[in-house]
Amino acid sequence: MTMSEPSIKPAAIAEIIAEEIIRGDIAQGARLGQDHIAERFNCSHVPVREALQRLVQMELATFIPKRGVRAFSLSDADQDDILEMRLALEPMALTKAVANFTPEDMQQMEIFRLACDDAKDPISWEKANRQFHLEILKPCARPLLLGRIEQLQRLSAQRFHARWRETWRSTSDKDHVAILQAMERREDKTAATILRRHLSRG
Repeated sequence: MTMSEPSIKPAAIAEIIAEEIIRGDIAQGARLGQDHIAERFNCSHVPVREALQRLVQMELATFIPKRGVRAFSLSDADQDDILEMRLALEPMALTKAVANFTPEDMQQMEIFRLACDDAKDPISWEKANRQFHLEILKPCARPLLLGRIEQLQRLSAQRFHARWRETWRSTSDKDHVAILQAMERREDKTAATILRRHLSRG
């Protein structure tokens, strides 16, 4: 499916390609050619160049001199490092979020929790799960911290698609429920402990 020049934005191109990289539809290390992308989206090279810059900033692509922009490539060791960083940063952010969230924030968290439970396919579930894990942290109101965590969550999503998507089964996530219950009780340490255990499962 192509989009016309007047409607396409660099952010939209970047988001579409980002999800394809995360899902593995675009192989790790694959070249992201400007000509091909411009033809696909029926646009000039200007929004494509900006979209590629966004992907590099999102750490989903890298620029290699004389080889162009290529989809990110992560080793098992890289994924282990990503998990360790998430284990360090997300419980810290959640602790701060517990003190700040509003009833409206909780309603939004519940929407994403239910979206996870109601997902009928692994791709929908992974996106909802990623949204839930970011949403519970947003009330911490630390933009720099949240930005880094969102990058790590995107990178981490690739492991799910590469290893577990084929064996995914729809289920209700008890940890998600327990995290929200602890947040409602304003028990920041309990919420952080549950989140840390949840993430440690890989």
